[in-house]
Amino acid sequence: MKTLRVQSAKASHSEEQIAPQNMETHMNDIKKSRKSNGSGYTYRVGNSWKTVIKVGGLRVTATNKSKQESRRLAKEKATKVSALNKGSVVGANKLTLNDFLLPWLDGEHKLKIAHSTYRRYRGIAVNYILPAMGHLNLQRITKKEVAQFLNSLVINNIKARTRNQALALLSVSFEGAIEAGMIDTNPTQGISKASEDKKPIKPLSQDEVIKLLDKSSGTFMHARLHIAFAGLRQGEVLGLRWRNVDLEKGTLSVEEQVQKVDGKSTWVKLKSNMSVRTIFLSASTIEALRKHRTILASLKLKAGSKWKDEDLVFPNSLGGVLQQKVDYNRWKKALAVCGLANRRLHDARHTAGTLLFANGEGVETIRRVLGHSSVNLTSRTYVHSAEEPLRKAAKTMDSIFLSKTDIA
Repeated sequence: MKTLRVQSAKASHSEEQIAPQNMETHMNDIKKSRKSNGSGYTYRVGNSWKTVIKVGGLRVTATNKSKQESRRLAKEKATKVSALNKGSVVGANKLTLNDFLLPWLDGEHKLKIAHSTYRRYRGIAVNYILPAMGHLNLQRITKKEVAQFLNSLVINNIKARTRNQALALLSVSFEGAIEAGMIDTNPTQGISKASEDKKPIKPLSQDEVIKLLDKSSGTFMHARLHIAFAGLRQGEVLGLRWRNVDLEKGTLSVEEQVQKVDGKSTWVKLKSNMSVRTIFLSASTIEALRKHRTILASLKLKAGSKWKDEDLVFPNSLGGVLQQKVDYNRWKKALAVCGLANRRLHDARHTAGTLLFANGEGVETIRRVLGHSSVNLTSRTYVHSAEEPLRKAAKTMDSIFLSKTDIA
């Protein structure tokens, strides 16, 4: 969409020229709009209407087919600009990345992302981005300056993962500035992510899974391991309530999770909308959960009046939220008892995806079980290490080669 930049009553039109015979009508439109609008001015741009509002010297614009909607959008952006700067927006020529980034991150964006992501982003902003780029004028930051910042991280041996997260934060923050009408373009566009040397995923084998389940039979960890190998994330498991489990139908609904927020275990939204899902449980998992109820009844009896019933499937000894560290240490102990190498608890989730794929389940089905947002993520992250499909592929090649031998 073409943009008309109006700098004063003697407007400069760099992107769209207005014919001299239409200039008088055009300027009358502006004058009328100024009177009726009361904050900024609205004028025609082709078949659309454009509203310009100045907030503390910063030019905020909005264009729409409707004159009324153009004004509404511009006022909405102006309000955001004021809120980001606590009602005192500096002039456009003085607004820096430092003025914008943290107020935006601590305000509206914090509500859109997981708390763990917010903490990571804030640390990157404070430790890397703002010391290097905070002084730069927000409206004048270019692709070249972003690239120079990322190169400085390389020179200082900052890991590729951190560099990519810094780029992601800059990109999404510039999009926020565009939405608020502060800038016109995103200077991170066209900058590629760094290649990361990711640690190889080490899923458990089918025999190792069976060994863990056999050794834990009759204990609290038996049902916990079953749910881990059903593909749930740790936070999803710790936030699982009995009202989300239907043992008669054999289903489990994943609707929320527990995460550490400011040092306290808190129920929060799932990672994405696709993470909200219902999965079907195996017969052995259903049986493990039935026996698990008996184990919880014993815990409740032992706790007596101290028991705090939060309907949790995997609570602590008093019925409250089980701490992540305690849960992880129990996982490590279960591995040790079976003589298995130490692995991350999240590798149980990797194991679920890998074993399902190895036993013939399609990637789309696995995506739905794990609650991924895309099939590409499922394929790239979880099923790459499954060996059985590769063995089948080798056997297929054998049959092809043998067939050629027979023909000869």
